[in-house]
Amino acid sequence: MKLNFERTGNGKALVLLHAFPLFGKMWKPQIETLVEAGYSVIMPDLRGFGESHNFADINSMEDMAKDVAELLENLDIEKAVFGGLSMGGYVLFNFFRLFPEKVVSLIFCDTSFAADTDEKRLGRFGLIEKIEQDGSQALIENMLPNLTGEFTKQNNPNLIKDLEKTFSEVEPKAAIAALRGMAERKDHSELLSEIKVPTALIFGEEDKVTNLETAEKMHAEIPNSYLFVIKNAGHYSNLEQPFQFNTSLLDFLSEI
Repeated sequence: MKLNFERTGNGKALVLLHAFPLFGKMWKPQIETLVEAGYSVIMPDLRGFGESHNFADINSMEDMAKDVAELLENLDIEKAVFGGLSMGGYVLFNFFRLFPEKVVSLIFCDTSFAADTDEKRLGRFGLIEKIEQDGSQALIENMLPNLTGEFTKQNNPNLIKDLEKTFSEVEPKAAIAALRGMAERKDHSELLSEIKVPTALIFGEEDKVTNLETAEKMHAEIPNSYLFVIKNAGHYSNLEQPFQFNTSLLDFLSEI
């Protein structure tokens, strides 16, 4: 599947995979920092999001990972640094399982290695029903309040408005396809100890979706991993506290 993408800068390839239900431009606050650090930043729109309009009834995380591999092949990129936030992290776990030889290092942000619990799966299907009734407005009402931290809600109304606008423009059927894909995704608990490449874990301190307990579990299980906690940030830590987030990125990248 052909993915829309943006590429900025010259140097070592760094691929960033976006969160649900955003698209590649969610990484805009990181571009300048990474380009100045000598990276060529590649930001795909995963299937169904942004300008990548093709999607199926179920967009599995594995299929999204294969899309990314196809994009890299088309760009003649053999190896890269990879980062993913939330859904992008789910895709990244699948990518590493399928194509470990393509990975120089990993950056997992506000994400989880675990499959959905029964409760979380039911929650996704409940959200699907609401989207079928109310369209993308259901994402704003039922998801957005949990995705940003309290500090952001009180101090960054412009970001909340921008997120509301992005959510409102999501194709409802694409959101449903991705929700189904996330609900059926594999558990990658056993993969953690097999990750031998340098790995950064960047999590918002106020993240209610993938909390610090998950981050600490990953940090304990993944050899050669670095844990960075972003203060006054929720699930969208790169958008809520870009300066802290970028500093953590640079600290990690300088180590590798």
